[in-house]
Formats: sequence, structure tokens, C-alpha cells
Amino acid sequence: MKKTVFILTFICCFTSFLTFAQEAKKEQISKVLNDYFFLERENIHAHFDKDVFLTDEKVWFKGYVYHRKTGKPFYSCVNIFASLIDDSGKVLDSQLLYGNIGTFSGSFSLDTNLPTGRYYVQFYTNWMNNFSEDESFVKEIRIINKNAPALLNAPNYSKINIALHPEGGKLIAGINNNIALSITDCNNRPVTILNEAHLTDSEGRILKTVAINDKGFGKFDYVPESGKVNTVSVKVNGTEHKQQLPYPQLTGAAIEVNSFAMPGKTIVKVRTAKAEKSNNALFLLAHKDEKSVIFDVKFEAGKNEEVLVISNTDLFEGLNTFRLLDGNLNELANRVFYIYPEKNSNNINLTYTKDANGNIELSGNVYAPNMNLSISMLPSNTLTVNEESDIYNSLLLAPYLDSSQGIAARNYLSDANRRNQFELDLFLVGKSSKYKWVNIKNNPPTSNYTFDIGLALKGTVNQNLRGSGKYKLQVSSFSGQLDEILDINDNNEFYLDHLILADSTKLYFMLLKGDEKKEVKLYPQILNNKRVYNKSYKPTTSLCRDNNAASAGQFPELPDYLFLADATLLEEVKIEADPNRLKYKNAFGNSQLRSYKITETESTNFFYITDLIRSHGFDVNTNGGTVSITGRSIRTINGQKTTPMVYIDNIFVMDYDVLFMMQTADVDEFYINQHAVVPSVDNREGIIKIYMKKNISPKSKGKSATSFIVAEGFSIIDTFKNSQYLSTATKGFENFGIIGWEPIIATDEKGHFKVSVPYSQQDSVKVLIEGIGPDGRIISQVKTISLN
Repeated sequence: MKKTVFILTFICCFTSFLTFAQEAKKEQISKVLNDYFFLERENIHAHFDKDVFLTDEKVWFKGYVYHRKTGKPFYSCVNIFASLIDDSGKVLDSQLLYGNIGTFSGSFSLDTNLPTGRYYVQFYTNWMNNFSEDESFVKEIRIINKNAPALLNAPNYSKINIALHPEGGKLIAGINNNIALSITDCNNRPVTILNEAHLTDSEGRILKTVAINDKGFGKFDYVPESGKVNTVSVKVNGTEHKQQLPYPQLTGAAIEVNSFAMPGKTIVKVRTAKAEKSNNALFLLAHKDEKSVIFDVKFEAGKNEEVLVISNTDLFEGLNTFRLLDGNLNELANRVFYIYPEKNSNNINLTYTKDANGNIELSGNVYAPNMNLSISMLPSNTLTVNEESDIYNSLLLAPYLDSSQGIAARNYLSDANRRNQFELDLFLVGKSSKYKWVNIKNNPPTSNYTFDIGLALKGTVNQNLRGSGKYKLQVSSFSGQLDEILDINDNNEFYLDHLILADSTKLYFMLLKGDEKKEVKLYPQILNNKRVYNKSYKPTTSLCRDNNAASAGQFPELPDYLFLADATLLEEVKIEADPNRLKYKNAFGNSQLRSYKITETESTNFFYITDLIRSHGFDVNTNGGTVSITGRSIRTINGQKTTPMVYIDNIFVMDYDVLFMMQTADVDEFYINQHAVVPSVDNREGIIKIYMKKNISPKSKGKSATSFIVAEGFSIIDTFKNSQYLSTATKGFENFGIIGWEPIIATDEKGHFKVSVPYSQQDSVKVLIEGIGPDGRIISQVKTISLN
């Protein structure tokens, strides 16, 4: 009896010990994930007006910055860098772009002497330097020099790549494995003319026929035998191409994941090699960034396969990663897969109206309020669009994958039907996670690089200051809306952060001692306007036989441009502009604001702009050069008053003090809504937008003011101006022209928007719409509209 009690006690203690050990390992797994993904990560997507450009054109883009942790726009991301890179990896041009509530926009002017070829635009932030993975966004564009055009989009079958990827990452002998295959041409473009591949043995006998979809993807199941190596073959244009399967491993494990066959469930099959001991403890980790859930994998006696049926509610919306871990937390296999959200809608209703003069207006509804959109309008038969680059892929898929190969994710994510789920998974089964488990376990990132919000000014006063504590430094700029009094430290240094200054802004410096202003000698510099990315994009060198050269007769017709030499000089006609016309009424977000053209009446009645703001329902205090603006309503439990978002010339004002003593007479237009909804986390309500007159000069600084020009500040955002086409009715315009580009469009509270379509003599228009809402909802659609 005592012996029995002892055995039972031992079993209970041993079981408790094992359970405790298992839970301790799960806690360890959760901790390494939390540590690795603790720092916030940004994802970027840029929507370009098109993807193929002539050297006579500008490259226009609108960018979206996505907060990985919140799944919403990254409102605090301000400093974004863009680099134009050629196919050798040389940076041709770079810019600092201004991020405004999760978006940015800009353009690149092209050198007319650029050779025809593939070019790349890389977008990054300084914060991204903290991570071992490349978190930047790279967009491939093609540039055509009309003096030497080439068929860059033509298939190149001089070499066929057959990529084989065992599901889970490794091929295991003696058990059933799923193998994904991807077939691309020499330029790594999908081979779309195939419908099947063959698995053959060493003697060429066909063991299996594998279906290939129109994107070059397929998969098959296979039980490899040790010592035997089989081959996958395809025939392209009559030429057979082969790829040998990898040698199978005698130990290890494989996983098979199916997230689409059973509604609301994900089925995972775990198989171990026959040489493995099936009683070893295994963990199946499912995670999306730091969010995780861990399942125990227990095999029945004598079996080496275990099936888990997991509710999708236990997983995470978006791209997940399964990792199969052994008892020592070593990774045996990993698999990425996608869980569709319960509500998955990407509907856009688009109609048009045409007046008697042929002017066309598009009216749309995205069924979501306050969406931030960009729209490109092209001829319906354009040759300039690569539909495999969209915001869905850039923000929801590509950031997690170790492959640069993309897909038109909008085709699969906008509708969660069974076919779309299968086709998306066919793409994912051949991919691995970008985040390597060995790094997650051992090398969590640290914040060695700053999260820049605006520019940082540092300088040294180059003169002897007696009793330095008595001196201050005034820095001001009318165009930069800046007027600050700075301290000078014991080393004669001064600092100023979070400056939003456009390129070539002029700053003025004065030395202050009490009420006395003196000339100052100093050396100022901007510290963070030229951040270098430690993972600058390096294009893969192509070793393909060139079959892109084209004679003038082979290459598609190019558009003709109107040059000055071709123009007929007309008599001078004086056009009187309406002085009361609101120039900024249709700018992004202004449709929900009350608009005012500042006249002499407003300038007289409200001498300072703060007086005008006060008259529109805000409490404004100006004491000692400090300005505070608060709403008159209370929105929080603790009674905290709201504050508005203020913009000057579309630049977000971080400090209301720049409004101190600003005269209303210097303002051109004024927009305001004290109750406008503002997506933020800091109790914001109301929007104020101020547009300054362009012909005013800085207030006199006196002869002793020292000036400094900010070189390479934030790029000035130009208004889109289309190329001057000789005709829009030609085949050349239909091939490569653009009808219109609208980078800044906001929907109203019901999701409606309107946009004018420039007259183009085209019977139909291809409309590319992308955008994001304050709740993180993503829109991406391509629609063709007949204008007849």
C-alpha cells in the first residue's frame, strides 16, 4: 500500500513538474516575442500616378504610413526619406518628405538624359535603422528614353527559374510533404503561359502532373525517399527546363496548414520524421508580431502525425506565422498564412456626369467616412500600370515576407471567397517569414536611432559672451512661421528641435541681452535632414540575355509633346483673375471647413489672426509671447478642454506660439471648423487652416540680423501639372499618357467624394483608387469607366 501511494505521489509530482516546465517555456516564448516586437514599426506604401515614365515627365506619388501595433495611420511619423535609385544601386536623387497625419506626397523630376531602364524609389525613416530586417518600401518604376526605347515589360524566356519551397521550410524523408513551386522568367517575372508542370524521376518518368495558375504558382504533395532525388520540369515555348528537388533530411518535422477549407477554422497537420522520437515535447506557436498563442503538440503512441483544428478567433486578423518549436525552443518549421477579418469590404461605387461642354466629374462612395485617398486617371488601354503593386500588399503582406515577389493583393483580400483564399494561400505557401526565429530569440532590437519629428537645429555662437547666462538667442523666419527665444549654454551652444522648415527657408538670428539686440556671429547646422539608411536598396544584377531592344517599328507608339518650337505665338491676352476666388477650397480636408477670403474688412476688425480665431468659437490666450487655443466644449471625464489642429500653408503647427503677433492682413485665406472630428489620441477637436499671402516680405530684422538658409529641408510639395501633349487622341497618349492625378482627396462623413476628370478625348478611363481611413481601413481598386 505504501509503495502504491509512493508511486502515485511520484507520478503526480513528476506530472506537475512537466506541466510547470511546459508553462515556463511558453512564458519564455511570449517574452522573446514581446521583447523583439516591443519597438513600434512603420510600414510604408506609395501610390504612384503610373509605373512607366518618359524622361520628359515627372514622377508623382502619394505615400501612406501604417502603424503596425495599432493597425491605423501612423500620425506621428513626420520625417520620411525618398531615394531615386538606378539599376546599379546608385542614388540619383533624394528628398526629405513631410509626413502629415499618416500621409505624404511629392515628386521627382527626371533627367532627360537618363537611359531607358528599371529604376527604384526607396522610402524609409531614420527609425527603421534600428531593425535588422529591411522595413523600407521599394517601388520599381520603368523609365523610357525615347531616343533609345526598350521593351522592358516583355517576357524574357532566355532563362526559366523554377523555385521549390517545401511547406514549413524543409523537405523531410519518409513522410508526406507539400511543395510549393513558382515559375518566373529571367527577370523574375511570373511565367503566365503555363498551366502545368511535371514531377519526374531520375529516368524521366512522369510521377505527377502539377497544375500551375496564371501567376506561375502551384503545389503538390510528395513523399521523398532517402537516396532518391526527383526533378520538376516545365516546357516553355518548346524548350524544357528542369529543377532538381532538394535532398531530404532524415530528421526534423513538416507542417501542413489549411486556413480556407473549413469556415472559421485553421487545420494544422504536424508530421515528424520516422527517425524522430514522437514523444518529444513540441510547441506550435502562432503569432503576428508580439501577439501570440501557443499550442501543445502531443502525438499518440506509435504515431508521427498530429492534427490540430484551431478556431480562427484564437488567431489574429491578417498575416500570421506558425512556428513549430522543439523542447529547447529551436525552430523546426515555419509557415505564413492569412486570416481574413470577419468584416471584409472594399466596395467603391463610381459614377460620372458630363456637362454640355464635355467636362466630366467622377462621383464616388467608399462607404467609410474621412478616408484619405489618392486617384490616378489613365487611358483604359494604358501600358503604364503594374497592378501587382498595391497598398494591400505593401501594408498587410510584404512586411512579413522574406521575398520581394509581390501579387495584386487587392484581387484576393477585397473579397474573402473560397477561391481567393485558396489562390492567396498558394502564393504564401512558397514564402517564409522575414523575421528569423534565431534573431527573435537572441537579438531584440534597441533604439539606437531616433524617431525624428521635424528638423533639429544646433549651433555655436562664435564670439566671447561675458556673463553668458545673461544672453539669449532669437531665431525667426517669416516663411517658416518661426519666432523662438533660445537659451545659450556654457559652451556657447544652442538647440531647437521639431522644426518644420521647407527647403531653402531663411532663418534670422539676433543676440539678445535684456531688451538690447546685438549682431551675432554663429555657426548653425541642421542635424537630421540627411539620414542615411543602413539597408540601401541594391537591385539584383541581371545576367539575362538582352531581348528588350526594339526597333522604332516594334516599340509601342509614344506620345508627342508640345514644345515651344512647335507653338504658335499668339497676341498677348490679359486675364484678370477673380481676387475673391478661394484657391484652396478644394484642397484636402477643406470641404468640411468654413472658408474665408481675407479682405480689408477682416484685417481691420481682427488685427491679429488670434483675434479672428477667437471670434470663431475658440478660447485664445496670448501672454508673454505664448499662445494657447482651446475649445469651449469638454470631451473628457477629467474636464480637460480640447485643442484644435492648426496648419499654416498645409504644414502642421506643433507650437501655437508661431501665431503670436501674426497680422491678419498677411493672411490670404482662412478655413475653420471648431467641431471637426480629428483622428488623434490627445483630445483634439477642431481644425484651423491658414494660407499666407505670397507677395509679402519678412518684417524688418534690422541690419544686424544674421541669416542662414536651410539647405535640403522638407521638400516643397508641387501641385500636379500634366505634360503638354500635342494631342490626347493618339495611340501614343493611350499607351503612355496620363489624364489626371489627384493625390489629396478626402471623403465626407458618408464616404462620398468628387473629382474632376480633365478632358482627354478618350472613350474610357482607367481609375486607380487607393487610400486609408482613420480606423485603418484600406482601399485599393482599379475601375474602368466608359465615357460614351
